Amino acid sequence: IESLFRTRLGDEAMHFTEYHMRLTSVRLIVHCCLLPAYYLLSAVIFEVVDLNLSPHLLSSSPLIIASLVTLHWRSGGSWKNHPLAKTLAAHASHSGEWKSVSDALATEFRRVDKFVHGRTWGKIVVTDNWIVRCGLYVVSVAYQPDVHMSIQSTTEHCDPETRLNTQFITINVSSINAACTDFKIRLNATDYNDLCTKVSGPILNVRNVVFHQTLTERFEVAFREEVSRNGLYTTDRERVECIGCLVAPSDVKISKLCDDPQVGDCKHCLCRPMWCMQCMAKWFANRQEQGAPEKWLSGKAPCPTCRSKFCMRDVQFLAN
Repeated sequence: IESLFRTRLGDEAMHFTEYHMRLTSVRLIVHCCLLPAYYLLSAVIFEVVDLNLSPHLLSSSPLIIASLVTLHWRSGGSWKNHPLAKTLAAHASHSGEWKSVSDALATEFRRVDKFVHGRTWGKIVVTDNWIVRCGLYVVSVAYQPDVHMSIQSTTEHCDPETRLNTQFITINVSSINAACTDFKIRLNATDYNDLCTKVSGPILNVRNVVFHQTLTERFEVAFREEVSRNGLYTTDRERVECIGCLVAPSDVKISKLCDDPQVGDCKHCLCRPMWCMQCMAKWFANRQEQGAPEKWLSGKAPCPTCRSKFCMRDVQFLAN
């Protein structure tokens, strides 16, 4: 839709508010016209008339009329009736002057230091003074000094290429301004630190939600899960302090398990257990090709102590 109606929507960088007012309105009309358009194209191009769609076609007519009426009402008076204009007017120093707030928001949007997450609907924009969520039909705006932000939950989705879980954080944005309704923003956990540096206030985590902020932390979780499938290593030796972090006790051992002793690049490691799981995962990740995380779990790394090459299948947890 953005490409098709580019000339009618205008320039987002120059007129951020007006651009999204037009975009959300056009989306509403286009989506209401999808079923009638499909019906007509099937009849004209393919000469196929699906009589089962006729009732749905008739029922969609009021939606099309309603969307056109909504567009006409919102665009009247230079878009002053649009819900976004009314929200911005609530932040104006003088009642009703939403355009002054719109110009200030557009000026901040043109700066290079803004935070942007996403590209289409669901896009999040954080400037020096504003937090904006561009929804499919609604654009939510909050003035930073008026908001309270809190982490609500996290969700994980497995990437089939990298075999790593991509974690997303849902954050609730609540404003003390009665004209602004609460809304939620959803972003990749790896972008959380960038968001924190741009918002002026703290982001509360009252629910103690646990999330992984970096690619290495996500890899540690996947590495731990894979190592847990390799069985346990039994030893009579006393556990020592991990020589990597000097905090956690050593809990992993490298032993060639991926193949026969004389086959492949991996070698048997004679070192005693001296590393914890977290440090071993970080060591392994740092020895991989950083631009290709999808290959990390299938990669190899040298032992931190004796430099014997090993793979993920050669790492075992110590038996209690």
